[in-house]
Amino acid sequence: MTRTIGARLPPQVLDAFDGDELESKIGPAHLLVTVDPDGRPRPCMLSAGEIVAVDDRTLRLGLWPGTRTSTNLMRGSPALLCFVAPGVVLYVRGTARALEPVGDGTLARFEVRVDSVESDAHPGMPVTGGITFAVESGTPREVAASWRAQIEALRA
Repeated sequence: MTRTIGARLPPQVLDAFDGDELESKIGPAHLLVTVDPDGRPRPCMLSAGEIVAVDDRTLRLGLWPGTRTSTNLMRGSPALLCFVAPGVVLYVRGTARALEPVGDGTLARFEVRVDSVESDAHPGMPVTGGITFAVESGTPREVAASWRAQIEALRA
């Protein structure tokens, strides 16, 4: 049963998106849902290298420019971030605004103000895992180095 737990990011979300120890955060994927102009939901998978928690009310996202998700956020689509981990299902609803590009401009930056956080817990039927991905090209160290650069651009 889904219930609202407030308008602040809980500790497990803050830890997941603190931008630290990125090599240990390779694997989990997080679903971001926006709304297309025709009203249809638009899913997008993000990693810990594309999200940073600025504080318990603010997330920053780094997306490819020109994607449908970036375009939706540019035009004011609501944002829903699904955080799923063993024993935890959280829905972070927010309002996004575009940030100015930094560096070479290859990252579309957005700031999401958290409007509400909902928990979707089902007693006796805990979630045992979330969506995950593997690194097939490059090493975890190389992936984390790339993510660090993106996180720094999001913090700028």
